Amino acid sequence: MAHGPSALRSDPDELLTGRELRRLTARAAAARADAGPGEIVVDVAYAVVSVALATGWVVGLASMLRSTLATTVPTTVPTGGPPVLGPGALQALGTTALLAFLTGTAVRLGPVGAGGGGVRWWVPTPADRRGLLSPSFGRAVVLGAVLGTLGSAVVAVAAGLDALPALRAGATGGALGLLLVAVAGLAQPSARAAGLLARASDVAVAAVPVAGLALVVAGRSGLPSLDAPLVVVLGLLVVAALLVLRWWRGLESLGATVLRAQSAVADQVGGAVLSFDTRDLGRALRRAGAARFRVRRPRRFAAVRGPVGAVVAADLVLLGRSPSALAQLVGLAALSVVAQQVPGLGSGFGLFVLLVAAGLGAAVLGAEGARTAEMAPVVDALVPLRARWTRLARGVVPTLTATACLAAGTAPLAVATGDARWLAVAVLTAVVQGAAAVRSAYREPPDWGGPLLATPSGGLPTGAAAVLRKGPDVAVLGAVPLGVALLVGTAGWGVVAAQALAAVVGVAVATRVRAVR
Repeated sequence: MAHGPSALRSDPDELLTGRELRRLTARAAAARADAGPGEIVVDVAYAVVSVALATGWVVGLASMLRSTLATTVPTTVPTGGPPVLGPGALQALGTTALLAFLTGTAVRLGPVGAGGGGVRWWVPTPADRRGLLSPSFGRAVVLGAVLGTLGSAVVAVAAGLDALPALRAGATGGALGLLLVAVAGLAQPSARAAGLLARASDVAVAAVPVAGLALVVAGRSGLPSLDAPLVVVLGLLVVAALLVLRWWRGLESLGATVLRAQSAVADQVGGAVLSFDTRDLGRALRRAGAARFRVRRPRRFAAVRGPVGAVVAADLVLLGRSPSALAQLVGLAALSVVAQQVPGLGSGFGLFVLLVAAGLGAAVLGAEGARTAEMAPVVDALVPLRARWTRLARGVVPTLTATACLAAGTAPLAVATGDARWLAVAVLTAVVQGAAAVRSAYREPPDWGGPLLATPSGGLPTGAAAVLRKGPDVAVLGAVPLGVALLVGTAGWGVVAAQALAAVVGVAVATRVRAVR
């Protein structure tokens, strides 16, 4: 009996399409689920109530900001500073930052994907990509248009525009949001294009306060509002529709590698949001847009002396190799100056909150080395230093970045009052912010082995809030002398001494290492 070569053959008519495969999976999941009609009604009602509450909260916040700007919008700052930015300028800058942030988030999260289970079970099958990814595609399109519309309208209302200009601004923002999400979807198949778009969006967000500072310096406080005519909005919608159609036709080009990377980022972001771990959330978003495409020249580090210098030099190189971080640092420094033109943020408690938030944000940008060392402890283990001295060295670069931001934020005070002690207080406060960034980078993760708190999104560690406050607690408490000086309106030598003492205490707390038995 002769035996010839045999091969497994499949009938193309019996293969499941992507849509049929999704429906089969949904039926199997529904058959195994215990949820009845009552649970479905409760879930739908909970989602509706949550959306209504979130909408009311956003509208209330926008109305509060509008009333604040409307009641105190003088032509000049009370201290004799530069002109205050008008409603048109605030609306244009805010909408630009919102759309750039929306683009960066979309390109980092996908914008389309099949989820972890879909990547494992659906993608290896011969099913078509369009059928598998159509729900994710629809969500991305709807979210891009809705977030662009609502966000632009809220920014317009908060800037002080009337109802009709705010509606036109919302229509323009919705068309632009749809267009930008389509651009992010077209860039998704190419890792190089996606990385470039992510970094470009970061630079665009950071460039908004720089543009605001340029307007303030130039004295151009009044700009036309960003509400395009109906013809322009229709043209944007046509272009966006063409790009969405091109995006839909190109879904078949999404390979398994791209979908697997998107699934990993989405899962990490979801876990970080669930556990309120902002450190892991930032790590996931940075990883999504941190691809390297060119070989950089090696550095000789001839000027480095000793292990402390090696740690500081490594952190400086890590910061210099991140264009997004450098752009955000420049943007924070400009924001700390431009935001003082907004009534309520130019003095007192509002200015204190502004400087602390900007300083801590700048310090976190410089603490990438500390966050990397926390994720991979072998990085610090290779350095011949005790743990306390290693953390002290890790705090040098965050202190420098915070100094650049706080010095820019307090420069108007020093110029207006002629008192250089404001800069001294800013430098000492920057030491506190650097220590806070190091403390936040080395904080322990939430304890998932302990009792969990039941939430609609799943179990949440009961100590997640306690873990989250490590870092911001030092940043706020250590800047109390600065807040007292801002409330009083003068920076005396007593404030400088108190801020120096707070800096010493903050560094001691941030570099404290618990002994492991």
